[in-house]
Amino acid sequence: MNNVADKRLRKLLVSIIITMTLAIASVFLVSSWLNRDLQQQTNEINANLIGYLSETYDLNENDVIAILTEQSTQYSEKGAEILEKYGMNDDEVVDHSFQNKITAAFAAIILVFTALVFLIVYFYLLRLDSSISNISKYINRLLNKDYALDIIDNDEGSLSALKNDIYKITVMLKEQNEVLKQDKMQLANNLADISHQLKTPLTSMLIMSDLLQKEDLSKADRKKFLEVIRSQLKRIEWLVSSLLKMAKLDAKTVEFKKEKIYADDLILKAVEPVNMLIKDKNQQFILCGDNPILEIDINWTSEALLNILKNCCEHTPVGGQLKAEIFDSVMYTEIVISDNGEGISSKDLPFIFERFYRASKSSDDSVGIGLAMSYSILTSQEASVHVRSRLNVGTAFSIRFYKQVK
Repeated sequence: MNNVADKRLRKLLVSIIITMTLAIASVFLVSSWLNRDLQQQTNEINANLIGYLSETYDLNENDVIAILTEQSTQYSEKGAEILEKYGMNDDEVVDHSFQNKITAAFAAIILVFTALVFLIVYFYLLRLDSSISNISKYINRLLNKDYALDIIDNDEGSLSALKNDIYKITVMLKEQNEVLKQDKMQLANNLADISHQLKTPLTSMLIMSDLLQKEDLSKADRKKFLEVIRSQLKRIEWLVSSLLKMAKLDAKTVEFKKEKIYADDLILKAVEPVNMLIKDKNQQFILCGDNPILEIDINWTSEALLNILKNCCEHTPVGGQLKAEIFDSVMYTEIVISDNGEGISSKDLPFIFERFYRASKSSDDSVGIGLAMSYSILTSQEASVHVRSRLNVGTAFSIRFYKQVK
């Protein structure tokens, strides 16, 4: 809009210029016509005079023509005295209608020109006022949450562009308002879920603390209660830490630092924290496939894979099997983490990556945040995550890291 002049203003200026041009042309044409009329009157007077002198006196025609065409004024004083003698002056010899015609013509032209300019400006301002009024009504409609676009207004002027910009800003504000509402609802739901998750360990710790105050409590029970409190504190610590990480991911304040690492090393780093749990359940962990180099944020990605491996381990019975397979292609590197555990029901499968969602076979200690965090970490690095599962057969998580074209 800043690079394009207001077309209405240009039309106004063009109309005024055309009107001025027509007025000047009219003045020129009228002047030419009146000058021709004056010349015709002068010729008639000269012709009448020459004819009279030729018939009355024996005059040489060449001498008379010479007197009329010469610029000499030697006889003008004598002629003026004669005219004055008979009460005739210049005004009576020349027709006054000539001057009257010139005056009337110029007055008419000026009047017409002024009227045209006035009408052009008047209708321009009238249309401008109408456009501003329409924009005012349009803004009121938007304020009343009527976001329908007026497709009838297809003018390309600045006011129409302004109206379209107002519409764009309003739609953008509407979308932001909807996002804020959703964020507010999500925050309220998250706070409710967090409150619920913290309530259980805190209640347990309060009960244990009350029991610890009993003087007759045995040493073994005291030690047992302290272990329970310690376990609940670790759970709260993990929960708070996870929620802070999720908050950073949601706010997009996490800066992923891309580093190169072999896929095998990434898997081994991710599985290390759950090795003890795998051994306790006498499970077998298999790592196989290709070993390409990945360019990712090592710490965040290993934590995402850790949550998936931990989930597989927890839902696989004693003596089960966990497998991490790596497939490398031209377009992406795929890591498939699978188990031969209890599987996920079809009704739970679409929601397992949702925050605080607990599947029907989840343990009592499950919070429902691990897989949600993994999904957020991986998708934030433009990776894709898919899962397939069958009850009593097993579950497979497929993570694809797409290669960038250099």
